[in-house]
Amino acid sequence: MKISDIKRLGHSIIELNSIENDFIEYKKSANYKDTILKTACAFANNYMNCEIGLIFIGIQEVDNKETGEKAIPVRPISGIDDARIESVENSLKNLLAHVQPKINYNLVIDEIDDRQYIIVAVEPGNSGPYSTSEKAEKDKNILLKKGRYIRVKRDTKLPNSKEEFELLKKFANYNYSSNLNETATIDDLSYEYMREYLVLINAKSDIRLMTKLEMAKAMGLVSEGEYSGYRAKNFAVLMFAEKPDKFIKNAHVELIREAVGTDKMESKIFDGPIWIQAKQVSKYFIDNVMASYTVREKDKIEHRIVFNWPLNTFEELATNCILHKEYDDTNYIGIYVYKDYITFVNHNRPIPPVTIESMNDDSSFDNRQYLNPELKNMFFSLDLIESYGSGIRRAKESLRLNNSPKLKFLPDNDIDDYTMAVIYINDEFKAIKNEENVSKRVSNEMPEEMPEEMPEEMPEEITYEKSNDKRGKNIEAIKDVMIKNPKIRVNDISTILSMTPDKVSYYIILMKKLGILERKGSTKSGEWILLK
Repeated sequence: MKISDIKRLGHSIIELNSIENDFIEYKKSANYKDTILKTACAFANNYMNCEIGLIFIGIQEVDNKETGEKAIPVRPISGIDDARIESVENSLKNLLAHVQPKINYNLVIDEIDDRQYIIVAVEPGNSGPYSTSEKAEKDKNILLKKGRYIRVKRDTKLPNSKEEFELLKKFANYNYSSNLNETATIDDLSYEYMREYLVLINAKSDIRLMTKLEMAKAMGLVSEGEYSGYRAKNFAVLMFAEKPDKFIKNAHVELIREAVGTDKMESKIFDGPIWIQAKQVSKYFIDNVMASYTVREKDKIEHRIVFNWPLNTFEELATNCILHKEYDDTNYIGIYVYKDYITFVNHNRPIPPVTIESMNDDSSFDNRQYLNPELKNMFFSLDLIESYGSGIRRAKESLRLNNSPKLKFLPDNDIDDYTMAVIYINDEFKAIKNEENVSKRVSNEMPEEMPEEMPEEMPEEITYEKSNDKRGKNIEAIKDVMIKNPKIRVNDISTILSMTPDKVSYYIILMKKLGILERKGSTKSGEWILLK
């Protein structure tokens, strides 16, 4: 970044009172040697994949107790005396020499509030991972524990074992999906799936007419080994092997759901090429899980459709699981369908700068990094993802349009190494379903005085005579009780009229369908409203 751009960015940060974050640190003076050194090291390691890291020297930070905001720059700034600028620069240069390998940085002098300050602008490095030196640990003026520091939000720290591993992979440019598979060769790739993929992405006819070897080379699926012929890359196995988990353990999706009418779970495994898995999982959801009700409201011509879980949300989250799985991990992708919620589980965390917290709070991730870059490009070509970093936004928007509870991501700690998305059933759908179940249960246990011609499913249009049948008399009796006590409960009506609670519930459902009764307020504190 140019010096002029750094000045402009720094000025803007101070003017906007930007709080400390992944790439901003404030220090009142250069005397905070340990903090400045470890933060510079962390900015060079760039664990959160920021464009640049800025340490402001000569600017104090303070917490706002009223708003709860922390580390806000104090204005006017404390600054650095003109006579000390040069000595502070030299001190910073000596301090930053304790980061190994050597980091790229600029010391930029600027002025605000008629006071000068220095920006230590640290460029993300390519030669890391970077570490502070043992000499700095022994220096009595520094006393900073040697290590590879990282920056997460406004916290500069030594990484845990998982973060350390991710840091090493980052600088090794390691992508499991790009590597050669241990055993798979070109013979293990399906020519039919390769050609089908090219047809679906509208590839030119000349590549679709190539031989299998020519096609695999053109698509970058294989590499010629010195002794073992043409070896297949891991992403090629995932996309075009008949059974990817024959070569990559548990490279499949397992959907586990509560078996209808039992307290047991049943399992369905999807184990073909992963782009086929994504389509099959969605089809299974449509055929076996997704349900809806059409809701017609009084005095409105339009009707609403309420889904238990919207299809777009399910598809986005299931596809995200497949696309962002760490395939060198031996755990399978698990989708668990329960009565009131669905969970999507991957046994790895998102790659920074995306975090569990940001997935809960934000909707777009323009600078996200991809664990499987080749799979990302192929899924995009197949229209399995619409645009990079927008899947969560679409999942959240579909839930909002369906008036469903908010999407939730777990875990809520920095220790557990998994990512879980949870979507809850729509409350209105659940209420209608429960009412329908009561209606069916009562209909199946029809009281003796019900007329034989009474259908199990009560029609939308139904009438009754007050005195000519027992049904009408019972409705009138319930009405009389409700008139005397609009807040009366079903069990109390049951006691007064010597009816079973289920029988009373049946009549209440019937009265609602007749348009003579509605419920206002909650179950505990609401009341019955008689309309006719």
